[in-house]
Amino acid sequence: MQRFPETLLFCTATVIVLIFLNHGTSGANAELGENLKRLAAVLALGIPLSLCIKIFFERAPFLKMPIKILVYLAAGAGLVLYYLFLLQDFNMVSVSRYVAISLALYLAFTFIPYFYRRPNYELYMIKLFISFLVTYLYAAILFGGLSAILATINYLFSANIPGALYLDIGLVVAGIFAPAFFLAEIPAGDLDFEPQSYPKVLFVLLSYIVIPLIMAYCAILYAYFAKILVTRQWPEMMVSHLVLWYALISTLVIFCTYPLRQANRWIKTFIAYFPKLILPLLAMMFIAMGIRINAYGITENRYFVLAAGLWVTGSMLYLIISKEPRNVYLPASLALVAMLSVCGPWSSYSVSVLSQNRRFEKIAAAHNLVQNGKIITPDEDLPEDARRELSSIILYFERYHALEELRTLPEGFTTDRMEALLGFPLSPEYEFPGIKESYFSHTVNAAEAFWDISGFDYFMQFSPEIEPASSYHEDNFEISYSPEDHQLQIISRDELVYRENIAEMAIQLHRENAERDLLAKDEMTFLDRRGNLQVLYIFKHIDGMEDKSTGEVTIDYLDFYLFVSLEPE
Repeated sequence: MQRFPETLLFCTATVIVLIFLNHGTSGANAELGENLKRLAAVLALGIPLSLCIKIFFERAPFLKMPIKILVYLAAGAGLVLYYLFLLQDFNMVSVSRYVAISLALYLAFTFIPYFYRRPNYELYMIKLFISFLVTYLYAAILFGGLSAILATINYLFSANIPGALYLDIGLVVAGIFAPAFFLAEIPAGDLDFEPQSYPKVLFVLLSYIVIPLIMAYCAILYAYFAKILVTRQWPEMMVSHLVLWYALISTLVIFCTYPLRQANRWIKTFIAYFPKLILPLLAMMFIAMGIRINAYGITENRYFVLAAGLWVTGSMLYLIISKEPRNVYLPASLALVAMLSVCGPWSSYSVSVLSQNRRFEKIAAAHNLVQNGKIITPDEDLPEDARRELSSIILYFERYHALEELRTLPEGFTTDRMEALLGFPLSPEYEFPGIKESYFSHTVNAAEAFWDISGFDYFMQFSPEIEPASSYHEDNFEISYSPEDHQLQIISRDELVYRENIAEMAIQLHRENAERDLLAKDEMTFLDRRGNLQVLYIFKHIDGMEDKSTGEVTIDYLDFYLFVSLEPE
């Protein structure tokens, strides 16, 4: 509390907002709930920001109090502006930007005490890591014990303790107790570490288990690299991810073992030769990335993968070239890469929008679809591959940016005008070669979700989110539903009067609206009449997979309301 009061204030405020959210902001309070989620996210961003400021002030004790106050005021204003302009909703752009900025701030918190010329930064990081693990082990035990106490009281005394209280306790433990305990373990700014203090357990783990595993994995990748050279079949995108994660983990291992290089010959050899050994594998990774980018352009995901690959490669070259490398530059450069990837004209968003615009224009020009810089209706049907690629780009802008940013489309274009403009409906391109299934999702438009339910006798909801009962009974009437095979049946006076596979209804609904995610209430409603029995299905959410080669559809998730009326015979 004395050293980090601002940080704990942000932690407490975040927890309070999350507890308020936990106790319901649906229906009329839905907009309030969204605003509180944004507020909680910005308050959580204040945690690493306040840590960075406090640690910086400890490194610069000569700063006067008025300057410190101005810095805190500027930080507070920055958070307010972030809430107002950079976190207006939770979409791909805002969430990825939030994650990148949070990562940069937490990294800055770790390296500020050791920047510029201060040794053994790696040992300081190991100390923080072990303190973090111990803290959240304690927090997990504390939460488990408190939950067990509540559950016992609830069971023995029928106290009717609400389930939301368990999450409240978890938020307090993880969001207030754990940060306070962790911050109390952060070494003072003038405390130095020596290699002799290296944890023996970690030394054994890295030296005799992790490093041999890394070398074995390296041998496998080299064998695959040799296969590529022999067969001349260049790698797919998945190889890029395998090499990238391998390289990131290897960089972390080198970072953690660096203080031991003088005391252990095996570690010294590994640090000396492994950065050179991994360079050909990184080259293979970039070739795979290049093939994918050349075929489909740059998107945010590919940009982040490419940026991470460049950072790893730069880190390895730095370790090779520098005679006395200072590993504090590694997290500092990673924080810089994270910030640059989400801010400015070189950000992943700007580059991706430009790349996909150029790709769209190239495909359109190849099929004579551009006139005076705008799309025109084709004279004849386009090939299937052109349809898929154009559709995938339009869907990309619709889902992650805005259709207005696709500059060749006419003003006011919407996807329901696709067929009128280009002569074909949306037909999304499948991202990964060899994968036959595509994911789909349909949700009812909540703004229109108002139904007339007069004339029905029974109502129930079936949703995996609320763990519904498998059956409902009343007098001589029973309704049961099996989420495993999606079978619903109704029994009246011990006689089966209705049986239906709900998945077949959902599949029919999907086929009629395959290219749309948000559907009107009428499109998500299905009425079934069987004599004197009337069954109304109102689907809230449908998820599933469709095999693009066979057209087979599988329903994975169903959330629906059921209304039933049984007129007397």
